Amino acid sequence: MVRAGRFFFALFSLFRYSLSIGLLERPLVIGLLWGLFTGDMTTSLYIAIFFELFWLDLIPVGTYIPPHLTAATLAALSLTTYFGLEHPARIMGILFACMPLAWLGAKAEGLLRDQERGGYNRLLNWSRDPASPVVPTQLILKALLRTFAVSWFLFLASTLVLKFTFETLFSLYPTFLTSVGITWPHLWVAAMLGGLMSLRLRRAYGVLMGGVTLIAIFMFFGRF
Repeated sequence: MVRAGRFFFALFSLFRYSLSIGLLERPLVIGLLWGLFTGDMTTSLYIAIFFELFWLDLIPVGTYIPPHLTAATLAALSLTTYFGLEHPARIMGILFACMPLAWLGAKAEGLLRDQERGGYNRLLNWSRDPASPVVPTQLILKALLRTFAVSWFLFLASTLVLKFTFETLFSLYPTFLTSVGITWPHLWVAAMLGGLMSLRLRRAYGVLMGGVTLIAIFMFFGRF
């Protein structure tokens, strides 16, 4: 017990100086919280593992804006819960449809950063002549409110579009993708191909596209 106590003390002591708030937006954390909220822990974590593997190497460093993991993960979790999906093949359609939201979120974040240039210039002018102490607070509050409003609107609009799209699709084709023999391990292996993107090589991209093509072929023929 003493040795176990030492281990966990050393482990949790890392949180004192090493905990990054950025970890809270990782798909695994989002999936865990969603599973606790909805009670469907298994499916939530399976979806989270897929997105975590696919974007494992994309970390925000410097001015680089990685794909918005939260948007894609939350949209997939929301739609899966709304439609009550359990079959991996049907959830696969949700996963692939939600993936563009990650790049849409990154694009929106880039535009928001450009919009904040005026606030940055105003802050520089204030630093030379700090007449009013509330200027930094006003700039930060304005930026936060703008980011919240834009993010909320884009996520809601995108999710509603996907919701109505899949409602129409499922009503026209009730057995859509149910005959495809896809399991969660297959999806995770496919997601691991995303790690090849970290190599930043054309050959790696070629391997990735080849893998995606093979998966698509097996998916439609149902023989994977």
